[in-house]
Amino acid sequence: MILVTGARGTVGRELTALLQARGQPFRALARNPEKAKSATLPGGVWRQGDFVAPDTLRAAFDGIECLFLLCGAQPDMDILEINAVEAAKQAGVGRIVKISVPNASETGIAALQRLHGRSEAALGASGIAWTVLRPNGFMQNLYGPTQGFDARRICRLPLGEAKYCFIDAQDIAATALAALTEDGHAGKVYDLTGPEALSYAEAARIVSKATGETFTFVDIPPRECRADLLAAGIDAWFVDEILEWFALFRHGRVGGVSDAVETVSGRAPRALSDFAQGNLANFGAPGRHG
Repeated sequence: MILVTGARGTVGRELTALLQARGQPFRALARNPEKAKSATLPGGVWRQGDFVAPDTLRAAFDGIECLFLLCGAQPDMDILEINAVEAAKQAGVGRIVKISVPNASETGIAALQRLHGRSEAALGASGIAWTVLRPNGFMQNLYGPTQGFDARRICRLPLGEAKYCFIDAQDIAATALAALTEDGHAGKVYDLTGPEALSYAEAARIVSKATGETFTFVDIPPRECRADLLAAGIDAWFVDEILEWFALFRHGRVGGVSDAVETVSGRAPRALSDFAQGNLANFGAPGRHG
């Protein structure tokens, strides 16, 4: 039995959809299963558990063979994930597939690299078979609140010509599914990317062509971006962390295109042009014009 954490998030939703399509039995973790129920995931799938309360995790992990570990970005996420790893060990979980970030390390430059680095270290010392997935920038972020195009189809970020190897969350989920259900991935760290490295200006042109609308990228100073994000109600800790990542990308410290998605999942990663055409409504473009 597989247990999915973060099942209502960007990657978790895609993973549970793939599990359902395959007919693979699974459970999903939620602090409040009643609130988590949805048309796509019936109530019987959910198990109650909270990373903050390890006792609830031990009960939730009972009978689980494989764990998909994903904790949202927050200042204590290393502690929360270590709680989950320890509970999994006590429950006899045999395999953990963890979502991390590029170049995670206990001595990383960005806070999220260090937080993930600490939880990766705990996972490696647990004795449980593990696989770590380190995705690049999500394509879904291009229409998200912190790194995407706004209602005017303008994206203002301090990125200049920085290159992102944008990846569709579906490809991350497909890779996770393979690591959860197939042999040969224990002890492996996979850098996950899309098929091309693109600047935000190049991404804007691709999305414009795919949607028939004009999308524009504007490079701005970090202080101006920080003010924009705080004004949008984004938590100050997360704003500062986003700006750290922008600096890493701007200085080319995140890495290039990888073939890991196809190697592990057997499917070629989706190109941004195809993703944009498949997400017209999310980009605020109901259809092509002309």
